Amino acid sequence: MQHFRASDGAELAFADTGSGTPAFVFVHGWQGDHSVWRDVIGALGAGVRSVAVDLRGGGASIGAGPYRLERFAADLRELVEARGIAPAVVVGHSMGATAALRFALDAPQAVSALVLVSPVPASGGGYSPKGEAYLRATAGDPAAVKAWLARTLVSPPDEAALERLCSAAGKTPRNSALESFESWAFADFAEATKQIDVPVLVVAPEHDAPEVAALKVAALLSNARHVVLEGCAHYAIVERPQAVAELIRDFVAQ
Repeated sequence: MQHFRASDGAELAFADTGSGTPAFVFVHGWQGDHSVWRDVIGALGAGVRSVAVDLRGGGASIGAGPYRLERFAADLRELVEARGIAPAVVVGHSMGATAALRFALDAPQAVSALVLVSPVPASGGGYSPKGEAYLRATAGDPAAVKAWLARTLVSPPDEAALERLCSAAGKTPRNSALESFESWAFADFAEATKQIDVPVLVVAPEHDAPEVAALKVAALLSNARHVVLEGCAHYAIVERPQAVAELIRDFVAQ
């Protein structure tokens, strides 16, 4: 892992592997870290330059908040500019996809394309009060987070995959998890995403309400392609990494 110092002094951890252009920037979801992309990056191969970041408040990154989408987007912009890889293809999962949309709006010159896997809409998560309470309760609670993550995989979940996700979640302090939850779960910039004109691939897993990704994400983007990926749930990047990598490769080639 390498570290990059953000403009406010935070130390952001990232892994920079492979070679080639364009570079791909991988952004993890809530209570995750760069390791969730391991198998997708491996499937893409050494001929692809992959920069997988630990967002502040997670993984090996060190620094105070705010742990919000706007700050995540600013961190991504600073990292991309510091590494000299702009414009980059930004690949985000779940909350990371929402951060990618924010990044594309705030720094359009730094983004050449977007790949959004299981994206949380820029209009927020749309959870019921009970659902909100359930998710908040997972922050900092290993047993609760394991039960939640098991629900993000097809049933019955692969135990090795589940343990990997739990390990990543265990590196996210409760305070940063709760603050970032308020940011992405109640995001409200969907109308602004209509301004995004770079090519976008929206990957919606079969068992993760793919119609939501179609109606609340892809339909708002002027240059988006929506694909339903069979045989997986919210964590498609862990369950079907080869298929996700193939979709990314084909998308960029086209």
